[in-house]
Amino acid sequence: MGKAKTAPHPTSIAVWGVPSPVVVNRRFTARVGVKCSAGCPLAGRTVSVRDATGTDVGRARLGERPEAGTNALYAAEVTLEAPAEEGMHAWTAACDDPAAPAQEPPPAFTEASQPGVAHAGATATFGFRTVSPPEHRVTVSVLDRNTEAPLAGAEVRVGVYRGTTDASGQAQIEVQAGSYVLYVRKVGYAPHTQDLQVSADVHRRVAAVPVAEVDPDDEQIWM
Repeated sequence: MGKAKTAPHPTSIAVWGVPSPVVVNRRFTARVGVKCSAGCPLAGRTVSVRDATGTDVGRARLGERPEAGTNALYAAEVTLEAPAEEGMHAWTAACDDPAAPAQEPPPAFTEASQPGVAHAGATATFGFRTVSPPEHRVTVSVLDRNTEAPLAGAEVRVGVYRGTTDASGQAQIEVQAGSYVLYVRKVGYAPHTQDLQVSADVHRRVAAVPVAEVDPDDEQIWM
């Protein structure tokens, strides 16, 4: 009897770290990760990114080891160039490299995760926005209203532009001239919004208002 054929292992693919917006015609990077359903080692396989026409616009090889904190997610950083047109774009990341060299088996080696086994291709679509080159800088300082301590890790948005405050409580965002809504959000604080007119460099100070965490018992009706 002939040897039974083994069905290709399913794979999944994810994309993260995509900046948005991206300035037209400028380079940016994205992280692409691939995982085998059986935990096979995928180091060295090629991932590619394709634009809306299906044209390859970037390629890279998966890293030698799984991403930190994962068992079998292999990732690569792909360098890309933004389109010349402003607007929303949908590109596709793909891993369809069945001829990648076999790798050493992982520590938890099993028959199901043997190296060199065939893998089915996988794709994932991701979106991003492109904008014209910025003209001005908006600096936002976020402080605790009660203590005046700077707040790191606050999400700051100026229209479609976004950033995160650093250890000093500041976020610097480059934007085009225009009218915007400034939005600031951090867990444990009330969201803050205000209108913002930008015709030159702007600095805004936001005093974030702490909010008490909801006690689960407060949601109960006691009889």
